[in-house]
Amino acid sequence: MLARLTCASVARAIFASAIWLTCAAAHAQSIQTGSFVADEKSGCNVWDPHPEPNEAVSWSGSCVNGFAQGAGRLQWLQNGKAHETDEGEWSQGRQIGRGTQSWGSGRYDGELSGGEPQGRGILALRTARYEGEFRNGKPNGSGTMTGLNGLYKGTWKDGCLVGDKRRIAFAVSSSSCP
Repeated sequence: MLARLTCASVARAIFASAIWLTCAAAHAQSIQTGSFVADEKSGCNVWDPHPEPNEAVSWSGSCVNGFAQGAGRLQWLQNGKAHETDEGEWSQGRQIGRGTQSWGSGRYDGELSGGEPQGRGILALRTARYEGEFRNGKPNGSGTMTGLNGLYKGTWKDGCLVGDKRRIAFAVSSSSCP
């Protein structure tokens, strides 16, 4: 929810591909502003930090004043097909605290705020894994990325490893790194 750690996560499915990881399916970062989306059956609203066309949700949990509240499970659907499952706590429709977000190409397990990684967590993708600090859904702060081409440890800013002569990116396009 990555994403969420997307495309809607980082925005919902993030990325893949050795050192030059780029956003992909489930948590791709986008410029779009988030919005609430309602479960068609219950009418319960949940926050979508990275809206996509033809997206729907199925909420299993309490609904207070029309918003997801407390422990629950959220299934994200794209064109009627499940593509992401989020579990944890919600407050006023937004995923918060410790939780998970899982999609076909990866999984995030850690702290969340507003449906996006915020705080410490682990983002595991098919070809790489990042463990460390997140802010605004991206690696920010101290962390370690392990990929097909090695281990990269240090300080990250907006998904880019700081102070390395190579462009090492995670959850963002390598072209966005200085």
